[in-house]
Amino acid sequence: MLPDQLKIARLRLMLGIVNVGSWVVASGLGLYWLSHALPSSINLPQLGWALVAVALLQSVLDFLGGAVLMPTPRPRAAAFFRVWLRGALVHTLLLIGIMLVHAASLRLTGGFGPAILVATLGLAVGHLGLLRAVTGATLDGESRPDGTTLVRAPAQDPAFTGGITGWGRHARILMPASWLANLSPSELAVEFFRREWQVKNGLPGRAVLLILAWNLLGSQVGSVLFELADRPVAEALLGQACWMTLWAFAGLLVLPSLSRFAVFAADRAAARSGYDPRGWITRFPTVVGEDGNPRSALQAIFYPIPSAAQRLRALEQQGADYVLGNLARTNLYYSCATLTPLGRAVHCNVGRPALWIFPPAA
Repeated sequence: MLPDQLKIARLRLMLGIVNVGSWVVASGLGLYWLSHALPSSINLPQLGWALVAVALLQSVLDFLGGAVLMPTPRPRAAAFFRVWLRGALVHTLLLIGIMLVHAASLRLTGGFGPAILVATLGLAVGHLGLLRAVTGATLDGESRPDGTTLVRAPAQDPAFTGGITGWGRHARILMPASWLANLSPSELAVEFFRREWQVKNGLPGRAVLLILAWNLLGSQVGSVLFELADRPVAEALLGQACWMTLWAFAGLLVLPSLSRFAVFAADRAAARSGYDPRGWITRFPTVVGEDGNPRSALQAIFYPIPSAAQRLRALEQQGADYVLGNLARTNLYYSCATLTPLGRAVHCNVGRPALWIFPPAA
């Protein structure tokens, strides 16, 4: 990686820690307020003002992440606000819509499980539509010989890697237009194979189902601990958002270690099939501006994409090819189905709207 990229990566990690930490502390205070039964209760207008405060604070952190702590050439403030404003508006309206689904679920069923199920399904079906809405990009698709669909996505953010949406015959492989234009044929062949292998082996669908189960479990635990079903709607929604933010934070701590096995397995599969992924693995960090962290503790928690050195070492090692999938990155996107802002707050995503919908992945 270039010196400027290394410096920016370190600063972004600090910003992400501050951003995520702020919401974790705020969520803890919210749950403390609920659990100690303070005499004054919250109503819906007060909940609305709380959301405004959340949006304002996140806007400041987004500016630091999207306009200040970006690798050169950095976007001008006007260009950043033009892109960010559209993304922030769509993302905020999305969270408000999901909150209304949660309120309806609480009234009709006495719990939040159906809301999480409906919101997760909506996010899965509307994945590409949300990317269009957030970025304003025109997405062009074409069929590939293996039956999947390639979607070209113009994105100015160098950390945008695209990804996989859908599963089975309905899977779509999203690739940045800049990669299709600038990567060598051998590099593109490796990355196409890696993503097609993940689709063929069911990793995207498996990851979504596991994350759905993770979030449903967390919601049920929170509802029991804080008796959310027996509270007024505004209090219950606040409790759900606070608890699931802490639950998502727990996921940030444990899921990256599991996700790295999917990266290693795809690399080894490419090597076994006659491709040489070493050149692409080495180049990947300079393209996205991030290459893990030399400190093992930070690497284990904050970087579900292993460093190039780790990936190259793993090519020479034996490993299980049955893996759970990219759980960490999947959870960043689907966590908003549980009313948490952490998918937008982590260091790789803060201030970068396209990455709120498709977090960087390998």
